Amino acid sequence: MFNVSDNLKKLMNKKTDSLFIDEPRSKTIQEQSKEFFSKIYALDLMKENIYRALLAKEQVNILLIGPPATSKTLFMEQIQEKCNDVCYFDASNTTSAGFLEVLYEHQRAKVLIIDEVDKLRKNDLNSLLGLLNNGRVVKTLKEIRYNFLMNCKVFATSNSNASLTKPMRSRFQEYHLPEYSDDDFIEVVKFCVAQRITEATAEIIAKILLAHERKDVRAAISISNLLQRGDTLEDISRVVETWLTYKSQNTIDYN
Repeated sequence: MFNVSDNLKKLMNKKTDSLFIDEPRSKTIQEQSKEFFSKIYALDLMKENIYRALLAKEQVNILLIGPPATSKTLFMEQIQEKCNDVCYFDASNTTSAGFLEVLYEHQRAKVLIIDEVDKLRKNDLNSLLGLLNNGRVVKTLKEIRYNFLMNCKVFATSNSNASLTKPMRSRFQEYHLPEYSDDDFIEVVKFCVAQRITEATAEIIAKILLAHERKDVRAAISISNLLQRGDTLEDISRVVETWLTYKSQNTIDYN
């Protein structure tokens, strides 16, 4: 007997061959890339190349290098949000066995994202190099033998390439995201908080942060969440100044 509920579940759980969760609506690749990375301000040429890497039938690995708050992680988040079968790994928060375990659990991933790849331990970097070379991961760790293949593209971010070897770097297309100029920072803040607050308020937040040498987009977004409709210039300034005054600059331990 045909069971509608069971068949719907099967269709919903069926793996798709498409990399993208939603097929692009725009006609040209340039337009598709802007649509795909719609949460990122400007950088249209870089958007296109990274999007082309996703489309490519051949193996293309991308490494984004630059200081904090330059949209590196946002590029990765957009890929994770809009693609099927993505494995995401935060290299800044891991144990010695974490990387291999994650790879083993996601052997069929189409895309591997590594945030802050320069924070990987040496053994994990060696495993990544093997993956980039021929797709094979071979390693014995804590009496566990790992030996498996992955057919995926690797997208990674890094604040620096100093700890990455030449063989490692040669297997990536490297893109450097420079620090925002003051004017760019103001425009980026406006773009990122456009759904929360007015453009004038966003500009005030950005300029106060710049005056305190805090060119931090994440901070601007976080501060914007504290504001309410009807807040005056005095209210906005007080909220930002209070955050700057009491923000912890170092590790605190009262134990």
